[in-house]
Amino acid sequence: MKSSFKLLSILILYLSFSPAINAQELPFYDFDQVDYYSIDISEKDISNIEYQRKKNSYEYKKISKKNALFLSILRNNYPETIEENFPEKLINYGFKKNDIDKKRYPEINTIFSEKPCNDDLGSFCIPTFRDVFIFRKKDKIVGIAKICYSCHLATIIGTEKSIRNFGSCGDFVKLEKIMGK
Repeated sequence: MKSSFKLLSILILYLSFSPAINAQELPFYDFDQVDYYSIDISEKDISNIEYQRKKNSYEYKKISKKNALFLSILRNNYPETIEENFPEKLINYGFKKNDIDKKRYPEINTIFSEKPCNDDLGSFCIPTFRDVFIFRKKDKIVGIAKICYSCHLATIIGTEKSIRNFGSCGDFVKLEKIMGK
């Protein structure tokens, strides 16, 4: 009984101090370059890839490996780890590389940081990640963030920091404004 009480006390202390740790707004990445990729594709075009019917049939064709990977980039958590050839894959699938003014890096760094606030309202839509940020340090990829502005969702890899509150504090709106969306 005493050991259960001690364990519970330690857990309560840990949880009470963890917001103070997260409140430091530590950046997700140490970077010197940000590459921004975006694609203009409609939900209808995505659905046409997802649900290709066989000619004169109600059956669906099996999706090709190429289209399956494209859909994983747009809809899922691909890539799950940093891949140095990921930018080339984006270009091959029709993403356009856009330059970001280095003057914007401090704002981007603030957005891609741990946050003390949590105004997460949840999301009830299927994300389409049309915007991808690739963070580099000395030309090596250190992080990837895929963004869905309409669902206010992101997949973020390459950081050890807590991404739990990413998007809160108006981050998606700020990021949209910076990127001119």
